[in-house]
Amino acid sequence: MNKLMHNLIMYHEIHRLKRKGFKATQIGTHLVLDRRTVKKYLIMSEEEFLEFKHNQSVRSKILDSFEDFVKTRLENCPEASAAQIHDWLKEHHSTFIDVSEKTVFNFTLYIRNKHSIPKPFNYRDFAQVEELAYGKQAQVDFGEYNMTTEDGNRKKVYFFSMVLSRSRYKYLVFRDKSFDTLAVIDAHEKSFFYFQGFTELLVYDQDKLMLVAENKGDLILTEQFRQYIKYRGFKLHFCRKADPQSKGKIENVIKYIKYNFLRGRKFIDCNTLNRQAVAWLERTANAKVHAATKKIPYQQWLIEKQHLKAFNGLFLPQKPLVPYTVRKDNTIAYKGNFYRLPLKTYAGHGTVVYVKTGKPDLVIYDAKNNKIASYKPSEGKGRLIGNNNFKRDYSSKIAPLMQEVASRFKNTEQAIGYLQKVKQDNPRYIRDQLLLIKKVSNTYGIELINQALDFCIQNKIFRATDLESVAKKIHTENDNPGDIPDTITIKTLNSDNFKIIPQKSDIKDYNKLMS
Repeated sequence: MNKLMHNLIMYHEIHRLKRKGFKATQIGTHLVLDRRTVKKYLIMSEEEFLEFKHNQSVRSKILDSFEDFVKTRLENCPEASAAQIHDWLKEHHSTFIDVSEKTVFNFTLYIRNKHSIPKPFNYRDFAQVEELAYGKQAQVDFGEYNMTTEDGNRKKVYFFSMVLSRSRYKYLVFRDKSFDTLAVIDAHEKSFFYFQGFTELLVYDQDKLMLVAENKGDLILTEQFRQYIKYRGFKLHFCRKADPQSKGKIENVIKYIKYNFLRGRKFIDCNTLNRQAVAWLERTANAKVHAATKKIPYQQWLIEKQHLKAFNGLFLPQKPLVPYTVRKDNTIAYKGNFYRLPLKTYAGHGTVVYVKTGKPDLVIYDAKNNKIASYKPSEGKGRLIGNNNFKRDYSSKIAPLMQEVASRFKNTEQAIGYLQKVKQDNPRYIRDQLLLIKKVSNTYGIELINQALDFCIQNKIFRATDLESVAKKIHTENDNPGDIPDTITIKTLNSDNFKIIPQKSDIKDYNKLMS
């Protein structure tokens, strides 16, 4: 009695909505009915409708044994299509009988109506592009989908898909993390292996994994993808932004993967998901008659593969060189440690070097791809790691400066020997020492500075400030003529008595020495 009342209420509600001006599709969406069913009920009288429902209730259905399975699947995934239910029945029931898609559609609709499981509608439409010759074009795109794990948690998966435009033969690759350029290249190789060749042209969206930039049609490829294209030799076409119609075939494939294969499926692991995907391709995606071409993709691929370019050997991409900013102190920060670079590597703001990571070494290259350093990566944190030969080295500039200063003296070789001793006694300040001697020579003239040098060599005074003081004393003596004593007792300023508190040389010291 309750079921009869329910049917009568539904029948009169359909006619009421029709009188209010609603279309069959709108009525079907509202009442969870197929629009064709709505049209059928609209032309029936109440008596005809009751007789029809009675006959329907006593008629057995060929798929009645699968009712619980279909009901459970629809409850877990209300948006599942009849085509997806058909695929699930074949996947999970080895004894499933061979029935038409229409039979599965009617049975799915019957289960929805019987158990009040409405189907939400949310579709995008894409325009088809003109059919191309065999072997001419393939289209590529990416997708992501939130799956449910066996313990009820959420898991996002990422996938790459390629479709041969003419035959509609498809392939896809799943990952549990987002794609990088190396993974994209690997997915291309797997697709070409599955297709047994590749097309003349590949159509892409403007994806950052393959493009660095676009400048009014001038497309700049990433270095790794550029090398791959050069190796394989196919042409590229990147669609304009927000233009799905130019790659409508792959857009439909992405939707097909989401709503026929992924929807309602439990995530176990990526290897299992990829195995399931290949089985789905062979069982359904490439085996069923395509809605647009009315042909089976697999059979069309048997023709198209004869027009594909030969796929010989796998391309093995290398890991990319990762750019790192050079710090002002000629180091880079890598995983919590600082690694030294050769001096002058830093050439201003924005200086970068390129790091190749891998076992066992961390290799660093400059902007011209020259290897400049190699390290064993440290597992610690906050350490400064570097070669001793990267410490400050002034030799490239000190030598010319020393030669320049020595050339001011009459005996250049003698001056070089003296300056070498100055450097030996004052290695950290040799530049300042040489510049002071150069200044003294400019101040007092060549003749006087040669006398001061002779005096310092005889008395083993190897400091520029002392040489300056001697030059001042000689200059004073020249203004007040007198001989410089041959024998002088040296009380050098760097003796042990003067090491505790640094002192400046005083002219009085040399007055005592030379008086």
